[in-house]
Amino acid sequence: MILKEAYRYQNFLDRLLSEVQTFLMSETFITNVKQTHHRKKANPDAQDEVIEVKKRIVSGVLQLVSAPAFTPMQAVDFTVRALEEKEKLSLAILEAKKTTKIDMDHTVAMNKKRQEFIATLKFMDGVKDKEEKSGGTDYKFNQEGNQVSYCYDIDEVVTIDFDRKDVKGLIKKLTKQCDELSIILDGLLVTTKVDYTPIWDINDSLEDIILGNV
Repeated sequence: MILKEAYRYQNFLDRLLSEVQTFLMSETFITNVKQTHHRKKANPDAQDEVIEVKKRIVSGVLQLVSAPAFTPMQAVDFTVRALEEKEKLSLAILEAKKTTKIDMDHTVAMNKKRQEFIATLKFMDGVKDKEEKSGGTDYKFNQEGNQVSYCYDIDEVVTIDFDRKDVKGLIKKLTKQCDELSIILDGLLVTTKVDYTPIWDINDSLEDIILGNV
């Protein structure tokens, strides 16, 4: 498979693991409930009854859904196998990345930092010189010697403290660099081979995989 497919399959395994953990973290899934209804004691004409309560899974806010067809131990066994597959795939991806002409992880991380800096530079470029008027208050002594307040006008001039031309030039330069590296990364995703063979189809459901219906 190619690297792009490997990443997609890695996300697929993560979704399966997250889904199965939801079941295993549900007490109503990993336990059995048996109720004995002692009717005869309260009503001699009635019969006692033992009921096996059907499993329910709490999903979301007070929402009950039917339990899956697989058992808790089947879910545990699947999780172990899925973790093994994820490790195999992760190691295969690491080996594949060693064959690329650039360090992909480093390039992605640096591109992200450059893009964050570009956003900052664009904010700076958006700041304009401006003039504003406001009012101030101060105190003085009048002829009687009493302290009184008075108001006055304030003219405020705001000017940028950076070279807008240099900032615009950096935005253009860094954007071009990010775009060029993104093109290289996109190319590597579809040309880099990963030595891994999937054991499940990416469209298979968790229940079908565990029950072997695939």
